[in-house]
Amino acid sequence: MTTAKDAEERFAYGSVLEALSRGLYPDKRHVIREFVQNSYDSIYDLRKKHASELVQPIQISIQPPSILIADHGLGMSQSEVRQYRYLGYSQKERAKHGGFRGIGKYSGLAIAEKIIVDTSPLGVPERYRIIIHADKMMTESAQGRNRPLESVLEEHTEVSSAPAKAEEHYTFVELHHLSREAKSLLDAEVLRAYLAKTAPVPLDPAFGYAKQIERRLRENVPDFLAVNLSIDGEDVYKPYFANCRDPEFDPVLYRDDEPAVLAYSWYCQNSEKGQFQLKDLAGLVFRVKNIAVGDGQLARGMLWNSTPERAFYFFGEIHVLDAQVTPSSDRTAFEDNAARGRLAGRCLRISSNLNRKAGEESAQRRFDEVLDKGVEIVSRREGQVQARDLPLELKDQAVYEVTKLQEDLQKRLKGPRTPAAVNRAKRLMGRTRRFLSALNRESDGFLDLRTELKFDTKLRALYDCVVEVLREEFADDPDRLERIIRSIHQHAREKLKT
Repeated sequence: MTTAKDAEERFAYGSVLEALSRGLYPDKRHVIREFVQNSYDSIYDLRKKHASELVQPIQISIQPPSILIADHGLGMSQSEVRQYRYLGYSQKERAKHGGFRGIGKYSGLAIAEKIIVDTSPLGVPERYRIIIHADKMMTESAQGRNRPLESVLEEHTEVSSAPAKAEEHYTFVELHHLSREAKSLLDAEVLRAYLAKTAPVPLDPAFGYAKQIERRLRENVPDFLAVNLSIDGEDVYKPYFANCRDPEFDPVLYRDDEPAVLAYSWYCQNSEKGQFQLKDLAGLVFRVKNIAVGDGQLARGMLWNSTPERAFYFFGEIHVLDAQVTPSSDRTAFEDNAARGRLAGRCLRISSNLNRKAGEESAQRRFDEVLDKGVEIVSRREGQVQARDLPLELKDQAVYEVTKLQEDLQKRLKGPRTPAAVNRAKRLMGRTRRFLSALNRESDGFLDLRTELKFDTKLRALYDCVVEVLREEFADDPDRLERIIRSIHQHAREKLKT
């Protein structure tokens, strides 16, 4: 018989299951990530304890209305199987595993009628089956029955065992009969796009820098592990941008005067102008145990206090090595603690460095644009003078254009520049000096409408007055002024030339 005192001492009740499963995982895709994360941890343990064992891919199979997640990791022991049914229980270590809270397994309650787990531990001739009747638990909660959590879990979970081969090792999870709200998970493309960005999978081998980046990560990120994953037999890889520059690598230290590394980052800059076009793939993504925490927007918000648009001039990762930096339960952010503040503070040097690179790149691109425009201006004006096609009224404008170009080139030669740009600028400045010198010497190389049409003194004075007014009116639009002057020349010849 349960006494009032017994009831008071029960701290957890069945209703907590609905709050934890559905409340923590409004994005149903996160549920699949939780089970992939568990598979990753099992494979990690296999590699650490049995280095000679072959690491096999995680396999996801969509068999409507269910989804199966299979791994050939270490498998669960008998004691782990017994404890698997208990919420919050986990033998995983925070510093070694991606999942350590012991609640991810119950995320399946949010999407499936049953969670069926078959597992066999390496070296033990046993296989175990766990069945969690999610539908019965949720029905009980919906009916308002709020029994002690321990009783709910014992009644609605089953554990059984059978003989198996000692060399077998695996864990197969079936999320049996997905709910209507989770039907989108039966779309392989939806899952593939999501897991490519979040799961601890390798970089796409089609990415020219994939091997170099993963080699550097293995050298600098302790226990770094990328595990192959397939969905219905098709491999899933991290996405990449082909139009990028060579990767750069940046360790982040706890302190400037100590060698201990807090995080390790790599990034590639857009080889074209500005931001990468696919914003959901751009930016730097935090990873803990090679599993994404948030997306590029998280790092942008944490690290970019100014010019945040420059965060998407790059793509890459920041692998967090500090075990005190803890992802939130849904892995969309970090728990707000001192370690998170330290991570953000120390990683500011990354955003500062990338802002500088983006600024230099922008300045260099602008320099190239100025050079291209300058060559066009000088070539056009040179051709006009040589062909006697430059109206005398535009001589001052031509001098101003080329003089201003000279000043701009001299200024930009003091800023970010490439050797090729410096050489181009010096050659162009030589042309501008020669052109200006020729303009000062030239006496009859211009179109003088007044002389050509033999204006008398009064008409010459009137024409000069009109030109002066036009210069004042269109001082801010020299291209339009030139079009008007040339139009006047054309019409004057048609009307006045005999």
